[in-house]
Amino acid sequence: MSKTTQPQVEFDAASLGIASASPCPRLTNAVLAREHMLIAGAKVEESVEVLWLQGKTWFIDVRTGFNDGTRQGWAFAGQIEWANPKVTFHHLVDTAGDTGVDCGSFVFTDFGCFEAGEVTRDGVTLPFEEKWCRVTSSTCTQTFVFHTDNQLAAVKIVQDRRTAYVCQFGAAVYIEKDGLLEVERAFTSAAANGHSTQYVLDYFASANWQLIETT
Repeated sequence: MSKTTQPQVEFDAASLGIASASPCPRLTNAVLAREHMLIAGAKVEESVEVLWLQGKTWFIDVRTGFNDGTRQGWAFAGQIEWANPKVTFHHLVDTAGDTGVDCGSFVFTDFGCFEAGEVTRDGVTLPFEEKWCRVTSSTCTQTFVFHTDNQLAAVKIVQDRRTAYVCQFGAAVYIEKDGLLEVERAFTSAAANGHSTQYVLDYFASANWQLIETT
């Protein structure tokens, strides 16, 4: 997949986002990977690779490597709302079909940050902690949206050498090598109705992307 020239005029799409979205200065233009997740002090999802791309207010979170084999991955995208020390993540597009919100309190460190909050498992509310390590900081992040009938269908973030995509039926992360974008990870969700990963990649390649935010 070759790199393409991106439009320079931002699309006025306030109706597709969150009116209360607000950036966190310590997260803006960051690429972060999750080192671990603890629930009630015990490590969970140790085989899961999590990549988080954060622009000003728009983000993409792609998670792959789940153990049970019936779930190839989970990804979601949307906007954040920062109210120190908490970040609320608005899931505007989610491969699991959940367009709700989640919220965590953040403590920032030299390597990245810790996120703490609560999660419900089998009807029981338990404390969780996630350690996020900053992979790199970007000098520029561009967020694009694809919409149909004024409904958000997919989100794309371009950040240095990485490009990530999320729609309801799949997600993909590309990394630039020698001027070309190569697939680093990709998966389909149940909403793909049996379509292949290539179908999802073709969907992303053919979408009419419009620039919505530049940082």
